[in-house]
Amino acid sequence: MPVALYAHRFSQPSRAVEILLRELDQPYEWHEVDFANGETRESWFTQRVNALQTIPAIIVPAAECDGRETEFKLGESHAILRYLCRHAPNGSAAAAWYPGAADAERTATIDLWMAWHHNHVRRYDMFHDIMNLHLTLPMLKYELQSNVLVPLQNALQPSLATLESQLSAQDGGDANTPMLCGGTQPTLADLTIACELYQIVAVGYHFDRYPRVARWLDTMAARHHFREVSAEIDDQGRTIREASGDYLDLDAFA
Repeated sequence: MPVALYAHRFSQPSRAVEILLRELDQPYEWHEVDFANGETRESWFTQRVNALQTIPAIIVPAAECDGRETEFKLGESHAILRYLCRHAPNGSAAAAWYPGAADAERTATIDLWMAWHHNHVRRYDMFHDIMNLHLTLPMLKYELQSNVLVPLQNALQPSLATLESQLSAQDGGDANTPMLCGGTQPTLADLTIACELYQIVAVGYHFDRYPRVARWLDTMAARHHFREVSAEIDDQGRTIREASGDYLDLDAFA
């Protein structure tokens, strides 16, 4: 029986989990959860799916749980990503994303960048504030840009510089784009951070000041499953670009 995935494609962590499921060729049932309108706080979700009231969340049927007689529930994207790699039917494909005990040093480096992601990239997520700007009255748009988006943009700059430096350190002159933990095979660290940053790329931001970050993001976004799962965020970004006029400072990272 397939894993049940409770998620929404406007959620960066949700997309990371869905992309990995597809990369591992693992069947799943999609359940869209309207987190923006509070569906994660409804009793059915809290009691049946995830008491933490967040997405993504998965429910693994009992038959898939190493002989367990009850289903297994799990929230928090990083925990889900690691669990999926540890229990994937295709162990070799999973090990490429997260090798576990087979390569403790590489795994530790992946864990480091996943931990770094929370306070240095996700902390400065601006996509949902951009959506608020898109929906708000014209008289408030410049105020939102100045008081909300500009501080987030400024706070994200050091993190982009850190990523640029890390990617530069991995660049041995190979024509292929290096990933955060070395080599050209992406890991869970690349996936989590790329999903986070891709949201603002979809809106129209350019990372010209950080060319290695831009190239790395382009490489991740060109992957088949990344592209398919990101289609809705691409559409939303296009809508925002076409309607926002001069309100968005799309040269913030140029």
